[in-house]
Amino acid sequence: MIYIILCHYLFFSIHIKLLRGTKLLTSKVKAIIITAIIAIASSGVILGVIFLQNLVSPSIRFGALSGDLHHLPLFVALENDYFAEEGLDVSSENIVWFPNGNEVMVAFEAGALDVSYLGLAPAMAHKLTLNASIRIISGVNVNGSAIIVKEGSGINTILDLLNKKIAVPSLNNMQDFILQIALTQVGLSTENVSRLVLSVGNMENSLESNQIDAFVAWEPFNAKATNIGGKYLSKSSEIWLNHPCCIIAASLSFLKNNPTKAQKIVRVHKRALEWMVNTSNHADLINVAKKYTGIISNSIIETALVNIGYVYNYTAFQLEIERFYDDLTNFNSNIPAWSSGRDAFFQEFFEDSYLNA
Repeated sequence: MIYIILCHYLFFSIHIKLLRGTKLLTSKVKAIIITAIIAIASSGVILGVIFLQNLVSPSIRFGALSGDLHHLPLFVALENDYFAEEGLDVSSENIVWFPNGNEVMVAFEAGALDVSYLGLAPAMAHKLTLNASIRIISGVNVNGSAIIVKEGSGINTILDLLNKKIAVPSLNNMQDFILQIALTQVGLSTENVSRLVLSVGNMENSLESNQIDAFVAWEPFNAKATNIGGKYLSKSSEIWLNHPCCIIAASLSFLKNNPTKAQKIVRVHKRALEWMVNTSNHADLINVAKKYTGIISNSIIETALVNIGYVYNYTAFQLEIERFYDDLTNFNSNIPAWSSGRDAFFQEFFEDSYLNA
């Protein structure tokens, strides 16, 4: 852009000098010519700005949760250049990394995102409450969360959480929902505990310093807490086996204008999953997980991975998704059921045509 501006500056300066030295032109003609020169120069600056914006802004505004091992297929795809091989402008540098799924949905609703990895819970909650303009185009994982407490805390069952302080990453996200189910299964509710919202990165220290009694997080933050005396009170798979968790969502406008790109994104995701299940890639997989989570311990990553099931075909877990919808709307008075029914909602919310990408 600087080059463009300098060129137009020189162009402008030269022509002004020429005009000053020309006696044959009237003042009116000179004014017209000068105005034209300025217009041309200005258009060049504007084009330069547009060029720079296109240069620094990715063609796909992509989001994900920071340090979330549930998003390991995304990390694998980035490291193996799968997006680039599909001609997609997605890299770790231009991905927007969010602390939780609710903030992802706020970005979607502001029109600032095209595609993102996030939890099904905030996506569905925002769709039901605000009719967010998104659709789910792929599954990402099942299970993968846990309720963590301190060793020696006297908390050995879910019932022992009565009147305890429990941190969740966000209200109405998947971890909060898992907590609600766990409490309901033993006759308790969220009214019987003290819930507070805390970033997953701060949960471990808060537990260690006794500021909280328990937390619910995604991996690898659960496995990481075992290094400071934390323990798994209950894995989410023990609370609800094969519960849906993370998904890939896309804005309606992106799907309308870029169906081929959406198809390629799902294809990249599936390719990453195929690479992950190849045992010969396991050592490299651990290194990718360590790079994107910042965890240097192989054992922590291994412990965390055991708790996660990676998928793409969410329709294989249709019964779990239906239960999720029912419980989400029943447990939360502020999340209404879809006015035309659950089946109509699923038709509006899920787009399974990309699963065969």
